[in-house]
Amino acid sequence: MATHRTAIQRARFRFFLRILGASAAIGALYGATVSQAGMQTGVSMLIGAINGVLIAGSISAIEIFVLREGSSMKRLLGLPFILVVALKTALYAGIVSFFVIVAPKFALLFPGFLRYYPLERRAELVTIGFSLAMTLVIVILLQASSLVGRRTFRNLILGRYRRPRAERRFFLFVDVIGSTAIAERLGPLQAHRFLAAVFSAIAEPVASSEGEIYQYVGDEIVVTWTEAEGVPDARPLRCFFRMEEALRERGARFLGDFNVEPRLRAALHLGEVIAGEIGELRRAIVYHGDVMNTASRLEQATRDQGVRFIASADALRALGSPPDMKFRDLGELALRGRREPIRASAVDSGS
Repeated sequence: MATHRTAIQRARFRFFLRILGASAAIGALYGATVSQAGMQTGVSMLIGAINGVLIAGSISAIEIFVLREGSSMKRLLGLPFILVVALKTALYAGIVSFFVIVAPKFALLFPGFLRYYPLERRAELVTIGFSLAMTLVIVILLQASSLVGRRTFRNLILGRYRRPRAERRFFLFVDVIGSTAIAERLGPLQAHRFLAAVFSAIAEPVASSEGEIYQYVGDEIVVTWTEAEGVPDARPLRCFFRMEEALRERGARFLGDFNVEPRLRAALHLGEVIAGEIGELRRAIVYHGDVMNTASRLEQATRDQGVRFIASADALRALGSPPDMKFRDLGELALRGRREPIRASAVDSGS
């Protein structure tokens, strides 16, 4: 699991680098528009790019890394929303002011074009206002992307699914075994914390398997891949076993916090869906097609078959049979609500 533990961090770092690149470009364009007398446009653009990288880099690093991974900082997010916003505003305003007003004073210690770095008072105020506005945009984008998922957010921004399109996708339906009894014993609040801890633990395996979390439905999580994304290294199959391993590694912690070790059951299917945007008050990308219903029914069939992971023949034809896994043909399964039976196999890790 050592190579998988950093998948989320790697994704966040790539996202961070994209923000730096965009901020450098925006800063350079801004620098070209506020060039001061006696300063070459190229120098002004360079200074603007540096400012953009320093300011956006500091703030996005806090948003992407510190507030998500620093346990002491994460407690701040438990404060009332308006207080969190006020604290962030004060902190980020201080960062912006430092790089616009204080940092340039140090540039006077260096020769060459840096002597032009300090801005006039009016330019300072305009730059601070612009930087705070861009900071607000960055924070809003980060919050929006975390709510709907970065891939979904990117696709919404680019309008990829503005017009419905057909895609062949894998869908992995994963359910927490015995969650109803666990919820009755723990009570609503602790049950919520239990499921949140489970979903948090299996987020890393999803990221390391290049999967996309489509939705949470009660105690169930749905992960999806396009066929091209899922086939390499049989990612949808490995994703489930990585989830189980991640939960086993945290077994002692779950026992200590909730007096239970979570276990999973799952089903995998591949087929064509129609993907498109829906909604007026809230936009979302949804998938429609029989593959969704079939994957859900296969997950329910794990109970009848006494297995924890079922994969359809369609999915296995595309993924093959990795030698480090065990497969047992279950024959033609009659699924509720489906006229035609579907051939499927039980899958085990082989360990």
